[in-house]
Amino acid sequence: MNPSRLIIFLAMGAATFFTRYVMIAALGKGMPDMVRRWLQYVPAAVLVALIVPAVLVPRGSLEVGRQTWAALAGAVAAWRTRSGLWTAIVGMTTFWLLQAVGL
Repeated sequence: MNPSRLIIFLAMGAATFFTRYVMIAALGKGMPDMVRRWLQYVPAAVLVALIVPAVLVPRGSLEVGRQTWAALAGAVAAWRTRSGLWTAIVGMTTFWLLQAVGL
């Protein structure tokens, strides 16, 4: 690995860590309850923000394909089972079945 790239990776890791650490240390246990409730939704919001563009706009324009149907099947499985494992199983199985039949 190029030494300059390693330095960049380490510097960015340190910058990321310290910016988050400062916020956590500054707020500590004094974080208002309303902020704590809002922060509970951040992981789900980030996950949706990462998945939806890959599912609906994989080539730069809106399209409904097998990945869209697989994501919907996975979403239904997540809603019904509340299980990450079953969500992945249902979504991937749907995707593979649609791919096998040529959709």
